[in-house]
Amino acid sequence: MRASDIKPNVLLRGALFPELVKVIASIPTGDSVKLICEGMNTGKVHQLILNDDQISLLEVISTEKQPFDGDPVKFRLGIEALRLGLAYEYDPYFSLSIARVDPLPHQLEAVYEYFLKVPRIRFLLADDPGAGKTIMAGLLIKEMKVRGLIQRTLIITPANLCFQWQRELKDKFRENFEIIRSDVLRANYGTNPWQDRSQVITSISWVSRIQDAYESLMRSHWDLIIVDEAHKMSAYSEEKKTLAYQLGEALSEPERTHHLLLMTATPHKGDPDNFCLFLRLLDKDVYADVKSLEKAMQERSAPFYLRRVKEALVTFPDPNTGEAKSLFTKRVVKTVAFQIDSDELDFYDRLTRYVEDQSIKAASDDSARGRALGFTMAMLQRRFASSVYAVRRSLERMKVKREKILENPEAYRQEQMNKRLPDDFDDLPDDMQEEILAELEDVVASIDPEALREEIIELSKLVQHAKSLETRAVESKLNKLREVLVDYGIFKDSKMKLLIFTEHKDTLDYLAGDGRENRPLGKLRDWGLNITQIHGGMKVGDRNTPGSRIYAEREFKEDCQVLAATEAAGEGINLQFCWFMINYDIPWNPNRLEQRMGRIHRYGQEKDCLILNFVANNTREGRVMEKLFDRIGQIELDLDPKQTGKVFNVLGDIFPANGLEKMLRDMYSRNLTEDVVKDRIVKQVDTEKLKRITESALEGLAKRELNLSAIVGKSEEAKERRLVPEVIQDFFVKAAPYTGIISKSDRNNPNVYRIGRLPRALLPYGEQLEPRFGKLGKEYKNIVFGKDLLKVDPTLEWVTPGHPLFESVRAMVLDSVLNDLHRGSIFYDLQRRDPALLDVFSAEVRDGQGNVLHKKLYATHTSLEGIITIKQPTIFLDLSPAPAGIKAPDREGLPDRNQLESVLIQETLNSMLEEVRKERAREIKTITEHMEISLHTLIDKVQCQFADLQYKKDTGSTEAGLDGRLKMLEDRLDELNNRLEKRLIELQKERQCSLSNIQHVGSAWVLPHPERQTPNIKQMISDPEIERIAIQTAIAHEESRGWVVQSVEEENRGFDLISRKPHPEDPETAIEVRFIEVKGRAHIGEVALTTNEYKTAARLKKDYWLYVVFNCSATPDMHMIEDPSQLGWKPIVKIEHYHVSADEIIRMRH
Repeated sequence: MRASDIKPNVLLRGALFPELVKVIASIPTGDSVKLICEGMNTGKVHQLILNDDQISLLEVISTEKQPFDGDPVKFRLGIEALRLGLAYEYDPYFSLSIARVDPLPHQLEAVYEYFLKVPRIRFLLADDPGAGKTIMAGLLIKEMKVRGLIQRTLIITPANLCFQWQRELKDKFRENFEIIRSDVLRANYGTNPWQDRSQVITSISWVSRIQDAYESLMRSHWDLIIVDEAHKMSAYSEEKKTLAYQLGEALSEPERTHHLLLMTATPHKGDPDNFCLFLRLLDKDVYADVKSLEKAMQERSAPFYLRRVKEALVTFPDPNTGEAKSLFTKRVVKTVAFQIDSDELDFYDRLTRYVEDQSIKAASDDSARGRALGFTMAMLQRRFASSVYAVRRSLERMKVKREKILENPEAYRQEQMNKRLPDDFDDLPDDMQEEILAELEDVVASIDPEALREEIIELSKLVQHAKSLETRAVESKLNKLREVLVDYGIFKDSKMKLLIFTEHKDTLDYLAGDGRENRPLGKLRDWGLNITQIHGGMKVGDRNTPGSRIYAEREFKEDCQVLAATEAAGEGINLQFCWFMINYDIPWNPNRLEQRMGRIHRYGQEKDCLILNFVANNTREGRVMEKLFDRIGQIELDLDPKQTGKVFNVLGDIFPANGLEKMLRDMYSRNLTEDVVKDRIVKQVDTEKLKRITESALEGLAKRELNLSAIVGKSEEAKERRLVPEVIQDFFVKAAPYTGIISKSDRNNPNVYRIGRLPRALLPYGEQLEPRFGKLGKEYKNIVFGKDLLKVDPTLEWVTPGHPLFESVRAMVLDSVLNDLHRGSIFYDLQRRDPALLDVFSAEVRDGQGNVLHKKLYATHTSLEGIITIKQPTIFLDLSPAPAGIKAPDREGLPDRNQLESVLIQETLNSMLEEVRKERAREIKTITEHMEISLHTLIDKVQCQFADLQYKKDTGSTEAGLDGRLKMLEDRLDELNNRLEKRLIELQKERQCSLSNIQHVGSAWVLPHPERQTPNIKQMISDPEIERIAIQTAIAHEESRGWVVQSVEEENRGFDLISRKPHPEDPETAIEVRFIEVKGRAHIGEVALTTNEYKTAARLKKDYWLYVVFNCSATPDMHMIEDPSQLGWKPIVKIEHYHVSADEIIRMRH
């Protein structure tokens, strides 16, 4: 090839270009040529200066005179590959088709009406607990990945929720995230695991306080960062910022991430200044001053903020009754009070004296050792409240450890210098807490040998006392448990499920131990109950790995009546099939209590939940807990009469994680009395205080109801564009052979396909797409395209758009059919009388920052008279491929490509652009207003301070440091004004939207089908006048029912009419939609559907209606058939149609 062959609009490919390119200009430069080209896939401009040798390596694909000899089957497959790559543009709720979830209305609203509408996601999602924030985050991740907007995602969450996030994202969205903790950091010494992994989960507290973790994280960049329980990043004030807040500030910087989503159910404590500081993590300009928040309060709308309360969280309306049900059943919490007997009380008093003695010593030691000892002593009391067995086991371990210390006190002293209780102890997973507690049991008040001997003697006495209690038949608490189980019918009803929680592994063994390896035989087993257990020492595993947590969850659901568990079951285990729960002991951290309850009181629970809290009310701790639960019960009557659990939800805002425990520790060290602790509970758990939090002024920003009718209407409309398994399966099965894949359907289930090892040629496509879609396997045994089949066999591989196998096949097919697209093809149309030319284009809308907002496919239809109309790319599904060797008509005299683009812009693209502009302008206007209010307020404050100091200087003040402070304020003013100017420029760019990268994909002639006049086929040809009468008859019928009808006959959507039933209170919203194909016959005769119409009917099922109008030449007689795909259609292969007899139509008349 020579330089003279390279002209504008020709296509080039070769090793010198990373993609197929279109030549914009060719400029001679001496012996070389400067080429300015546009990438066909990315729209990027490529500029190269090439000599003759390099030019000879290029392949030119002429677009001036297409031979129209491309394979039409490949041509159509290429258009479908492009269309499925942009499926998210056509399906309003695309990720529903590729995720294992059935989202609720409020979840769809958040993702599709809020998050995806903004150019840069900076959002605080502050829904009430139980809203399913993980689902919304998963939907967002899926949507953004498939759109190519993100590749690297970081999720930051409390340590005890890491596993729950990892599990839900894998199970529901097929997204694999790795948890990075200290062990990963150590194993990757010398490298940066944050930058090496593209999907990571980590702990807020760990990465905030561990310097190596923090510094290495700061050397990474992310596309999207999600923070769960984001209120842990709150700051007390501008001057007093927590480590977690400083982490939030660093991560929110643009160089760290483009998109940031904060999630919490308790974003504030009723303090606007504190809340504004928190919101500054999202946008430091918009919330630079509290004035912008005050404006949001006036307008009841804040940028980047979404909160829906529990009343707004409802299901989709029942199709039969129209009723939308609340997501949550009632949560009834009762206190089960009991009294320990006199023998147990003697032991309790003796233990308390020991604990108080050690606690007083600990309180006098203001060091890490003193605090650790105080914590350990409080833990002994908690263990007694759990079971005598648990406290005895601790006392035995402490005695043994003190005997070892006595052997070498100095070695112990050196070892203890590093012992301390982590600040985030309450947020740690169950297994890590157990390890820390085991280490702290050897903390002593003094290493003086005499003091140690005395303590060992006292511990020995306590151990013996405990053992004597255990030799009795049963302890009081266990007696009460059996009494409760009898009263509630556990022993009579083997199908009734019970979840019983304890804080301590020793108590778990006491209740549910298997009698092996020095574990006791659990009392519940001894009572004949079928029991399984979950504790922190168990690995996560899966449903097929015995001894793992997930296996135990499955065991509880399918086989066992009782699950006994430590806090490990409060972390990522979903048990909504159980409604009865007993807290055998009470955690002193209210958040832990709420997490326990959330295992059963969550979406999917169909019964009211009953939760019983066991409390010994003749112990000090028991009386304190009883007082707390009494207060909560009284307040719930006022604030939560429906018993949704919202008082417990915010209890953690009144008591910090260790607040209650700290009061009890002060009681043991005799700094507080029992009465003072109870008085504090009364004051802190106060109706007005809780009301201020749950219904504070900031809650005015919360939505108390959804625009449910609009969401339902959009869902109805979405059915037509929904990406269904049949479409995916049809494409994959046709495309697979072009990649070398041999797919065989299973004999017993034709929707299951066996794939086997992938061909080597496909693997490079997988490697190229891995950052976006994940790793492509080398072998796939059995794959399916519909998620319903996973219920039968969860081991099947579910393949959809976004799956690495599907995307690799799609990419390879596109490459293999590229030549056919550029050469052009020929198709037949049964209903066509004259030839026409179809041209396929892709077009984008971009903002001023270069972000692609939308990309879609279009087809132009040009008649021989030169009339241009716009069609959907699905038009090719209505056509049948012409055999090879058919001559194409001469396109001489028809509009050229520039004219086609002009019509496409005027008739379709401009209206889409205008809609995007309006939406973008509305969003940017709100952000700009709040940003200007904030920054102008700050600038005014600094100017006033500057003016005051300048006045002092002008009046001769000799105040020390005056010039320095003036310089600081001057610099501050420059910085604020620069921020304002820079941000206004950025927002203006985001606001400006334009059409971009209009690419010609391919051309095809459509000719009248040569079989259209044969006797068997002729009767299927539609008559325009007969069709007009039939359409009018169908429209008249729908309008007589009060429905609103829209004709889409020219859009090749697989039906002719969309009929909507308006919402009685909102006529713009449809509550029911019919997609109607109309067929008219002059008399009575058989009916035919195109392949597109037939497949659309099969896809939409009961939402698709066939209206057949017989006798159109006389008195029209209409027959309506719901879900016509169920009729006995017979294919006519040579014309790609399906037909059915008139008798069957009449028989199935609705």
